[in-house]
Amino acid sequence: MNDINFSELLKSAPPITIIKELLKNPDFFIAPFDQDERQHSKEIDKMLGFKIPKVEQKLLKKYRAFYKSADDSNKKAHYQGTQTWIGLHPQVLQTPYNQISHFLSYFKKYNPKTVVDLGAGYGRVGIVMNAILPDATFIGHEILEIRLKEANRIFDIYGLDQCEMRCQNILEDSFDLPSADVYFIYDFSNIDDLMVILKRLSEKLKHDQFFIVAKGEGIRSLIQLKFPEFWTSHGVVHQKEWSLYSSFTDLRKR
Repeated sequence: MNDINFSELLKSAPPITIIKELLKNPDFFIAPFDQDERQHSKEIDKMLGFKIPKVEQKLLKKYRAFYKSADDSNKKAHYQGTQTWIGLHPQVLQTPYNQISHFLSYFKKYNPKTVVDLGAGYGRVGIVMNAILPDATFIGHEILEIRLKEANRIFDIYGLDQCEMRCQNILEDSFDLPSADVYFIYDFSNIDDLMVILKRLSEKLKHDQFFIVAKGEGIRSLIQLKFPEFWTSHGVVHQKEWSLYSSFTDLRKR
């Protein structure tokens, strides 16, 4: 049961030493039943000292919002053809800590060594991984350097040495998809872009053992319709916001 009082912790402005201990507690990331999970995530971000709204405002000053077409403002689109979700509310842009906690908890019995996030934003998966899978390494790929710098700043403050963010366009031909025990992928762009990553993951099925956590209607629909190799042999675990696939263990025998 989650008995951590976030409101009181925020009022007391706990020192870094206390927050470091909280970050080791899996219950810290579970939203209370009477609290919206995005509000819960916002409170955690504030406690950790994230400056996400400030970073996103800087991006909006330089680039057009994702939902706007070309106008007379001289703002440019960032990485044309690849979606970066500039202009999306920070708490919609990122997966709530509560959801991350739920899917990472599934992997405790498998003791994964490497978790890779393909479109990591501000590295939330790595922060939660520190509590639930403390022996694992996190690699987050993010195309916008300003976001990953903020993530790495928080990693440094709290000594999350097993967490690393890398600035990279994962759609480039030169991108070498690292081997991992768990891949997290969400609707980071359009269907064609999602297909690129899913094809690379499909190739890895031939020689690697791993899990995939897919979040979003687009990526889950693509896997269901175009990539049956991810679920026909070992089943799938469907939750409201995400789905879990495995290349080696039967998920139907949980």
